Amino acid sequence: MKKINFRLLQSALAVLVSSGAFSQATQTEMIFQPDACRGKDAHVLTISNIPSAADGNYATLEELVPTAWTFNGAPGYLRAFIDFTDLQSIPQGTTVTYAYLSLYGKPSSPTAPQGNQGANGCYVQRVTGSWAENTLTWNNQPTATATNQVALPASTSQWNYDVVDLNVTALVQDIINQPPANRYGFLIRLQNESYYRSIIFASSDYSVAARRPKLRLGLNFCSDSVARKSTQEGKIFTPDVVENGKLQSGISALVRTNLGANSVIVDYELANEGKTYIEIISIDGAVLKTLEVAGTVGKHTRTIPYDARILKNKMAVLVVKQGASKTANPFVISQ
Repeated sequence: MKKINFRLLQSALAVLVSSGAFSQATQTEMIFQPDACRGKDAHVLTISNIPSAADGNYATLEELVPTAWTFNGAPGYLRAFIDFTDLQSIPQGTTVTYAYLSLYGKPSSPTAPQGNQGANGCYVQRVTGSWAENTLTWNNQPTATATNQVALPASTSQWNYDVVDLNVTALVQDIINQPPANRYGFLIRLQNESYYRSIIFASSDYSVAARRPKLRLGLNFCSDSVARKSTQEGKIFTPDVVENGKLQSGISALVRTNLGANSVIVDYELANEGKTYIEIISIDGAVLKTLEVAGTVGKHTRTIPYDARILKNKMAVLVVKQGASKTANPFVISQ
């Protein structure tokens, strides 16, 4: 998976810093659902009487299948690894306000033709050692920690069993608290690795894009604990982006991005009525797009397709303005 430039993200966040005390500066939602080109996931396998199985690499399979079964009478075990490597672009210690992992089932499986079977609840754990998708095997699999592990519920059907929005907030916070180079993703393993148990999920190689592993998370780039405090008027050398992080403005906004959608969605709420505009501003201060949007009191949602000018940027800041009030959110455009 290609990585978003870490320094570029830091630069985008820097435009949020200004004078005065502020908290709640910005909440941004990011969605990662990589394809076979950008995804990093694989399962590992061992079979007691087939030593070569433990040295095999299964990274190109369309499925992740935590399993304890027998193969021609011999016990065998499978575990799954997933690394959303775009998490490496997020500054260390950023507050994760929520994180939800979604895994989607399949209608058949060459690895586990029996389908979902047995008491197959799993644990999602944080991986603590490095691994490469194309060389991962049972024999060289990295370690993982049970700290803040999340129980993934057992299946309720033989096929097409989905786990949607599994709360992994604490687990992802533990990942973001590590230096970017030490973020290694998730291990998914059966809670009880004794046969007969199996559970089947699509991998990033799966042909149906909507059923690949997905991670949705909210990030607060400026909380009370890290907010700058000042009694002097600061200066920002970019035009009209943010002056106090999130102003006491009567405007709140949540930006939602999906790297494969070529668009950004903003949910905003207005306490007052008036002409309202959305601007997309590059990290060097250029206004890339301006739209007049609904300005009535209440909640609104607007989807903004990317045009050629926006797509030249890897990151930008989305500003919602009404009169002198404004709020801003950085977001990722492309890798």
